[in-house]
Order: sequence, then C-alpha cells, then structure tokens
Amino acid sequence: MTSYKRLSVAFLVLTFLAPVSVAKAQGELILDQVHGESLKKTVTGESQKRTVAVYLPPSYGDSPERRYPVLYLLHGIGGTHQDWVGSGNQSGPWRTIQDVMDRGIALNSIAEMIVVAPNQMTRGGGSFYTNSKATGAWEDFTVVDLVNYADTTYRTLPQSSSRGIAGHSMGGYGAIKISMKHPETFQVVYGMNAALLGWAGDITAENTAYIRAAKATPKTLNPRKDFYPPSIICVAQAFSPNVERPPFYMELPFAVREGKLQPVEPVHELWTKNMPLYMLEDHQENLRSLHALRFDSGTYDEFSHIVATNRTLSERLKELSIPHTFEEYNGDHRNRLWGKEGRIATEVLPFFSRQLVFDREASSSARR
Repeated sequence: MTSYKRLSVAFLVLTFLAPVSVAKAQGELILDQVHGESLKKTVTGESQKRTVAVYLPPSYGDSPERRYPVLYLLHGIGGTHQDWVGSGNQSGPWRTIQDVMDRGIALNSIAEMIVVAPNQMTRGGGSFYTNSKATGAWEDFTVVDLVNYADTTYRTLPQSSSRGIAGHSMGGYGAIKISMKHPETFQVVYGMNAALLGWAGDITAENTAYIRAAKATPKTLNPRKDFYPPSIICVAQAFSPNVERPPFYMELPFAVREGKLQPVEPVHELWTKNMPLYMLEDHQENLRSLHALRFDSGTYDEFSHIVATNRTLSERLKELSIPHTFEEYNGDHRNRLWGKEGRIATEVLPFFSRQLVFDREASSSARR
C-alpha cells in the first residue's frame, strides 16, 4: 500500500471514530421595553418603562407559521433581567439563558420555546411580584401587562397550558405565589430556592436586623455591608406598605417591646397573608388544577428560612393531596444553578420542555 493510500485510510478511520459534534444553531436575544400600566403613580417613583429580555429559539425566524410556548423567568431580590441573560461577572459556556437554551436545543435536551425575563427591580431592591400601594401593582404587571406584551408581540401559544413561570429566591416566591392565584394564566411552575414561603429562621424575630431596619435611613442602607436591613425594608414595601410614612413607605412586622423583638399587628398578619404556606387552604383547588408544580432547595442555603419552609411546603401539599415534586439537593443558594451540570440546564429547562404544551411540530422533542 502506498503512503498516500495509508494516509487516506488512516484519515477515514479517525473520522469515523471521532466524536460527533452537535452544530449549535443560535437563538436571538432581544432587549425590549414594556410599558407597565399597572405601575403608574407610585409613591416610591418606580419607572413604568420596564426592560424585558426575550429569547427567541433558533427556528423562530425561519418558521413564520410556528407558535411557541413561553417560559417567564423571575429574578431575585437585588437583581434584574441581567441575572438570566448575563453581566460582567457572568460569562462562559452554559452561563446565560441564551447559551443554555442554544446548547440544550442542539443536544435535544431542551425544547424550543420563547423565554421572557422582565426587570422587576424597584428603587428599594425588588417587587416581590406583589401588588403594593407603595411600589406598584407588580403581580398585575406580571400576569397582565407582561403576558399581553408577549402574546401580542411574538408568536406565542396564548393559553395557560403553554405558559410556564419560574424564578430564583424572590423569583421562586413570585412563581409559586402567582401560579397559586392565577392558574388561568400559568399552568407549569418551578420555584428555585424560593424565599419568604413562611416564617422560619432568619426572617423571624430571631434576626436582630429588624432593629437596624427600624433605625435605617436612605443614606445608611448598604446591602453590600449589611444585607438584611434593606431586604427587610424591601419586603415591607411589598407586604405592608404605608404611603403616609416616608422615606420608605412601609411598616415593619417586629418591634422591640419589653427588651425583645415582638410581632406588631396588624403588620405581622399582613406578612403572613402574603406567604404561600398560609395561602394553601384558600388556593388548594387552584393548585390542584396546575399541570405541573415543582420546587427545590439547597440543603446548605445560607438563608436558613428557605430550606425549612420549602420542606414544610412539600409536607403541607402532601397533606392536602396536591401533586407536586420537591427536591432538596447538595448545594447552597446559588452554587448549583449555572454550568453544563447546573440545575438550570439539567433540571429546570428540561422540566418545562416536558410539561409545557407545544404545537404539533414541536411536540416530539418537547416530550423527551
């Protein structure tokens, strides 16, 4: 055999044995603005113009007759839509929703869908996706303004069975609470490390940060140095607003009495009524009507109330015979979210790929 023929055979053998690479078709990421009719005339001066990041899957531009399900992604306290689409400290493969979607679609582990990630940061740090007399009607913005925008701007499948809602921390809280109240809008739900589900650990009177929050001024608040006081005020603006009490326009649920922190009523009760654990009885039929409900928590979450209340939520749902999936995993509040083996790529997006209702063309890949 000549040298040329030997080289040719070797090349063919190596080509045959080489791993097959998956071509990655790219989706499109759009940054748009939505006018929040639900957010007008807030005493805290919130902008009605809200940035929304929209991911359109690779086939969107080439399939003008095709419609897609939509996943709404809600960010955590102190965050924005950038938590999902990337920022200066979030780069590399499998580190943004666009990259995870593109790679997952190429590998057939994630189905093609539209992803909508709104910016619901308030001047105080976050909306908690709750209607507030101080900061605006953020629940209405999510359920009405945002969904109407997506359904009238893009080729969506405009029915609840084709709408999913998910979020992390404050966003996980928002996803669970909004789906409890609005199954007619969202039918598939995933809460990641959901916060403020109920009273426990670091959000009870055991946390002396409520004292620092009561003494705080706009100049002294610094979440980088002391996370809890601004976060407590942020929650209070959502759960117990008071438009007659500047500069923060809120009431706190605990105050020092007889030398220790004790509940203040009716403020403490207002917080309780906004926590999903105590909303279950009134919304159990709504929860039963959901197509799929899932939530998770890292065992070592640094916010002690999160894993405790997620466990309790699962226990209460079992008692009420409400279908759901809860997973407690080896991780903390953020360390297992991103990356090729991260939960967004391996759990969250595949879950929606299986559970959302897709059009006929996409149904085969969606149910894998």
